[in-house]
Amino acid sequence: MSERSKFFKKLRDEHYTILCPDMLPIHFELISAYLRTRGYNIKVLEVKGRAAKDEGLKAIHNDACYPAIIVAGQFINELKTGKYDLNRTAVIMSQTGGGCRASNYISLFRKAFADVFPTVPVLSINFSGLEAARSIPLDLPFIVNAVAAIQYADLIMALENQTLPYEKEIGTIKAIRKKVMDKISAQAGHASFHHLKKNLRMILEEYRPYIPKGERKPRVGIVGEIYVKYSPYANNYLADFLVREGCEVVLPSFSEFVLYCIYNILEDHKRYGIGSPIYAFLAKKLYRYYLGKTRELNKLIAEIGATPYEDFEEIIEQGKRVIDLGVKMGEGWVIPAEMLTYYQHGVSNIVCAQPFGCLPNHIVGKGMVRPLKEIAPDINIVPLDFDASSSEVNQENRLKLMLANLK
Repeated sequence: MSERSKFFKKLRDEHYTILCPDMLPIHFELISAYLRTRGYNIKVLEVKGRAAKDEGLKAIHNDACYPAIIVAGQFINELKTGKYDLNRTAVIMSQTGGGCRASNYISLFRKAFADVFPTVPVLSINFSGLEAARSIPLDLPFIVNAVAAIQYADLIMALENQTLPYEKEIGTIKAIRKKVMDKISAQAGHASFHHLKKNLRMILEEYRPYIPKGERKPRVGIVGEIYVKYSPYANNYLADFLVREGCEVVLPSFSEFVLYCIYNILEDHKRYGIGSPIYAFLAKKLYRYYLGKTRELNKLIAEIGATPYEDFEEIIEQGKRVIDLGVKMGEGWVIPAEMLTYYQHGVSNIVCAQPFGCLPNHIVGKGMVRPLKEIAPDINIVPLDFDASSSEVNQENRLKLMLANLK
C-alpha cells in the first residue's frame, strides 16, 4: 500500500472530521454526502459575521486574492472554536489546476497553519494531478456520483432563485430545499442516487406549485469569479440582498463551469497541441456527454414553466463576438460571454463579482464592459469589488445605484 493510500485510510479509520469551505453550499453538501458513504466525514462550513474575514486577514497577506483570505479565515475561525479534536481534523479545498493562484492556496494555508494547527493536514480535491500525496483519490464511481450531485444541485439552485422572490410565506422555499436535499442525500452511495430522471422530476414537482405565473420581477444576473459569485459569505449575501430589493436572481449553473474547463482542454489541444490525440478525443467525448446532460436538464426545467439555464454552445458563440476563446485566466472568456448571453435572453441588469487581488478576473470582467456596451448599449453592468476589509455598506450603495436604473 502506498503512503498516500495509508494516509487516506487513516483519515477514514480514525474518523477524521474534514472541513470544507462554503463555495457552493448545495453542490458541496450533496457531493459530501456521497464522500461520507466512502468513509470521509466531510463538513461543509456555514459562516456568519466578520470573524472569519478578520482571521483570514491576519493569516494571509492582504495583497493575496480575496478568496484565499476568505477560505483560510473560515478554516482558522472554525478550528479555534474548540469543537474539534485537532489530532483528528483536516481541511479540504477544490483546485482546478489552472493559472489562477487558487492552484497555490494550499501552500499559503499550510504556512498559516504551521504554528497554530500543526497537526491539521490540508487536503485537495482535483482532477489535475496537484498535491498528489494529499489529494483525495478520485475514481470512476466518484465522477459518476459527482455528475449526478451537480445535476441535482443545479436544478435546486435554479428553481430556488426563481421561486424565492415570490413566496407568500417566508421560509417556504428554504423548507423545500431542505426536504429535497434530505431525500437526495439519503440516497448517496446507493443505486437510487443515479436514477437521475426520477429524482430530477421529484425535485421539479416539489417546486412546481411555486413557479411564478404572469409578470416577473426585474431579473438581475450574477457573474464573475467562481468563489465570489457562488459563496453567500464571500459576496456578503448578494443574492439575499437583491431578493429583498425586489429582484429575481439569475446565476449560471455549475455545470457551465465544468463544461468551460473541458472546452478549454479542447482549445489548448487545437491551438497549442497540448495533450495527446487520445486525451483530446476522450475530452471531446466527455464534453458531448456532459453537454447532453445539461440539455436534458434544461428540457425538464422548461416543462414546468420555469426558465432553463442558457445552452453552453450559445454561450460559446456569444463569447466569440467580444473576446478570443484562448483567454481563460480569471474565469476568462466565459464571463463576458455569460453577460452577453444573459442580455440576449432579457437579463439586462448584471452584477459582475470581482475579488480583490485577481487581476485576470478584472480584465475579463470589468475590462470587458466597454466592448459589451458597444454591442448592447443599454446593458446595465455593475462590476462589484469584494475585499475582506471593504465596507458592505459601500457595496450595497453601488447596488442601489444599479437598481435605480433597472432595465
